[in-house]
Amino acid sequence: MRTGLCLLRSTCGAAAVEMALVAPLLLVLLFGTLDVGWRLLAEYRLSQTAASLADLVARARDLRPNDLENAFAALPPIAAPFDLRTDGTAIVSGIEADAAGRAVVVWQRRSPWGLPLGSVLGAPGASVPRELVVLQPREAVVAGEVVLRFRPLVGLVLPGERTIRRVWFAAPRYGVLDDPSS
Repeated sequence: MRTGLCLLRSTCGAAAVEMALVAPLLLVLLFGTLDVGWRLLAEYRLSQTAASLADLVARARDLRPNDLENAFAALPPIAAPFDLRTDGTAIVSGIEADAAGRAVVVWQRRSPWGLPLGSVLGAPGASVPRELVVLQPREAVVAGEVVLRFRPLVGLVLPGERTIRRVWFAAPRYGVLDDPSS
């Protein structure tokens, strides 16, 4: 009977049992931190990329197709480590309000690389939803839009592919920008 009491009081192996109970929780926390951190980095990089696209185009005095090519070429390094060329796309749009203040997409260009995704702003000639942008009559903005097909690092906490889209608006420095192809 004494042997049974000694086994009940023995602490040999208690640390191993406690670690076995806590290890799965610690692994979920570690992988969850990796997934959430990767997602936050993607959100940050896409916001920076969309802002850069809108700003680069809004700086032009007279917008030419070459200016758009240069702006699109600048985006992949900004979005790194996420590969916009294979997992994303970039779209730049010129938006102007008519006399009634209704925002309309006047022109739009897509990056020469990336996924064939549409713009959340609509195609040229479409009215832009008021929840996205409100303009005064005859006011204009340039919208830089970047889309990424996001894949989590581990996928334990954020499983599956998701699409992240960021839109940034910038006022043209020299007034309304005409369609670069005209």
